[in-house]
Amino acid sequence: MVLSGVRWDFLWQRHQTLATLFAAAGHPTVFVETTGLSTPRPSVGSLRKVARRVSGPRLRDAAGGVRVHAPLALPPTGGPFGVFRRLNSRFLVPRAVGELRGVLGGERPLVVAYPPTRTTIELALGLSPRLLLYDCSDEYAAFPGAPEDLVRTERELILRSEVVTCTSPRLLGRVRKLRPDAKLLGPGVEYERFAAVRGVGPPGPPEVCYFGDLGPERISVGVLSGLAKAGFRVRVLGEVRGTARSLLKLPNVRYRGVVAHRDLPRALAGVGAFVLPYRENALTGGISPAKLYECLATGLPTLATRLPALEAIIDEGLVYGAQSTAQYVGALRGLGRTESAARVAARRERARENSWERVFERLREVLCPGPKRR
Repeated sequence: MVLSGVRWDFLWQRHQTLATLFAAAGHPTVFVETTGLSTPRPSVGSLRKVARRVSGPRLRDAAGGVRVHAPLALPPTGGPFGVFRRLNSRFLVPRAVGELRGVLGGERPLVVAYPPTRTTIELALGLSPRLLLYDCSDEYAAFPGAPEDLVRTERELILRSEVVTCTSPRLLGRVRKLRPDAKLLGPGVEYERFAAVRGVGPPGPPEVCYFGDLGPERISVGVLSGLAKAGFRVRVLGEVRGTARSLLKLPNVRYRGVVAHRDLPRALAGVGAFVLPYRENALTGGISPAKLYECLATGLPTLATRLPALEAIIDEGLVYGAQSTAQYVGALRGLGRTESAARVAARRERARENSWERVFERLREVLCPGPKRR
């Protein structure tokens, strides 16, 4: 049972991948779509999402043998006078628990929890899991609009869970103050699919690529626009949000739209380098980019901001570190001197070591019931 922080049809990431791997390993798996982290701003898009959740089926079958449950829940922020939480606790969470127990048929599930909200905790405990895993993958308290008590509810989830994993060294260091037994479990890659990418581009400066969610909170739009203005072709794949959409007006930017994860390797054909120009702030300090090993599996040069999770791999020379537009431009223009067959092979080998199959095996090794903390 995966209590996810995203919808099943959202940008494909760790939540959906692990659910698919559990199902492929023969475990009946239910992916519970997000119950929210903040109160969404009123908009046509948010109203459509609410309408789909209310009118759509509670349970449906998805690819890979996963069953997807769409619970009805109000935002975990509390709302006016705490009414959201009271309604969740008294009516909506018990209803969702009842629906999920019906799917389980009396079995006590292994529960993998993501957003550490009051709603997630109530759902998890209501299912009476045989084992509760908190997979800490973000600095949730830094998200705009997150519940005011999220630090406290995350602490509760950390202490209640039998197993705690973290996706980056920064998150692990923070969590180990409460749980010295927490384990590092970073991102993975579908290695064979991304190793097949061929980055043969036209003569001249390489076409650089950024793929994934592109929002101004995490990604430096200034670096991407600076590369385009410096003469590089910039290929962008994924949803572009807010003020970042100004990037799409530049003549050297090639926007390919949102690409399904299964089609991503084909959409990357012909690029010459990848750029991961993360901003340095509270939101990004704890992340280990999910796309890192996807980039490395191609063997192509990858340039990235020196986030804490990337320092070691930058120091090893597998990723080029850059902190400013000028440094990105300089590194890209110097690739003819710095690239080598050995570097390409080392990138591919590091990605192979972090295939999702190997990451999943590491997870299975740590999923041993510990002392009860309820």
